Amino acid sequence: MTTPAAKGDISALRWDLPAGEPGSLDYAHAGDYSSNVMVANLCDTLVRMKADLSYAPGLATSWTNPTPTTLVYKIRKGVKFWDGSPLTATDVAYSLNRNLDEKVASNNFPNFVDVTSIEATGPLEVTVQFKRPDELFNKEMAATSGVIAKADFIKKKGSSYGKGAHGVMCTGPFELADWKAGTSIRLVRNDTYWDKAFRARAAQVDVSFVADTTNLTLGLKSGQLDGAFGIPAAALPALADTTNGAVHQGSGLSSYQLAPNGTPAGQDEHIRLALSKVIDRKALATAVFHNSATPLYTFVPPSGWDAEAKQTFQSAYDKLDKPASGGDPNAAKKELAQSPLKDSTVTIGVQAGDATEVTAVTLIQEQARRIGLKVQIKQLQPLQFNTAFYDPKARDGIDFLLTKGFLSVADPLDYLALGPVPDGQFNWIGWNDTTTAELISKARQTTDATRRATYIAQAQARYEAVAWSVPLLSINEVTYLDKRVTGAPLTTAAIFQPSLAVIGSAK
Repeated sequence: MTTPAAKGDISALRWDLPAGEPGSLDYAHAGDYSSNVMVANLCDTLVRMKADLSYAPGLATSWTNPTPTTLVYKIRKGVKFWDGSPLTATDVAYSLNRNLDEKVASNNFPNFVDVTSIEATGPLEVTVQFKRPDELFNKEMAATSGVIAKADFIKKKGSSYGKGAHGVMCTGPFELADWKAGTSIRLVRNDTYWDKAFRARAAQVDVSFVADTTNLTLGLKSGQLDGAFGIPAAALPALADTTNGAVHQGSGLSSYQLAPNGTPAGQDEHIRLALSKVIDRKALATAVFHNSATPLYTFVPPSGWDAEAKQTFQSAYDKLDKPASGGDPNAAKKELAQSPLKDSTVTIGVQAGDATEVTAVTLIQEQARRIGLKVQIKQLQPLQFNTAFYDPKARDGIDFLLTKGFLSVADPLDYLALGPVPDGQFNWIGWNDTTTAELISKARQTTDATRRATYIAQAQARYEAVAWSVPLLSINEVTYLDKRVTGAPLTTAAIFQPSLAVIGSAK
């Protein structure tokens, strides 16, 4: 689940973010791939995510449930912020409470929906109270929702927190040294970091935002870049014969979807179902993703299933209506014929410069043409593309967004809280099915894994029947490392743990 551990330190690591420049380094607004990776290397979480996606103590040394609706965290003693001030329970409570503040408008709010209060109940103790049991909450404390920053610093910065050089104050293994907008971010090692296992191997990390697949490939092959997480599949053939490094693939929580927008075409279930039936997922997996992905027929990829209830999830998955591996044009034509918008043009948005997305949407466009559905492609610059997930204005004129999404933790409820529920962050079409919402709510209150999986499977049957979203592929985590460095995690943990800290010299 990781490349071999680093054998020594390095003076500098040159890393890239193929998804483009982060929109913010404020954990409350870090919803995209790039922002999450950066925040995870600057700021610690209450719970630590391990490379195998299990959990370990982080800034909290332990946690207990004295009642089904009470969670008590013991905060680690002796941890210091970069400015030398000590971490306190007040900092923890304030950081978590920001996710409940409507003025902050945190992207993490869905993970706090059942929280009634978060209080410092001792110098190093924080107590969270819930209106109902919530089996998901503590898992989310290992991802961006569990990030802790300095309370006084946030208050002083106000709305500028997370923006520009020196815009954050955390306890992580790297300190933010510089941020040149549109160009790069520089991190420097925190020499007083509390966790020896994640002490930064690199004295400095220079992070670039090369999103163009051709330029990224050239940078990696030439040795100008030491590596990157989230390598676009289009780069794999060119990187296969490189002599100065290697591609590594690992299990991930990522998936490829056509996310419908709240336009007439996006809200039309017949168009959604027609697209789902006609798309050749096998061709996408082999010809476009070069076998770094597998066909997917439901919103939550199997990698996100609870291991204790895998059979329950598998049985429900097997019962889903799946088109033939090459698509089913006849069934898709019949579905499209029922749409009052069957003669309209559907616009699909993709990230500009990402050759994988452009190739995939071109294939989808050709397959849609087989059933008489006209598809127009709109390329969005990386920053606009990332913004489109949270700002409806950035999705103007787009019916579907072709996107790579990911679960923060290995629990289907992590994704479902954002999706097919009335207040789901990515429920752009406003789909509202009372029964589905009730089933997901029951699942979140259920600690027994098999019973929880049964509720989730029942909800899945309902939202997949109308193609709430159009799932396409389950995607591997793909990482490239120059041969001079090693130590990188190869799972989705790379997004949420201090993954750059463990990368060091291979010699």
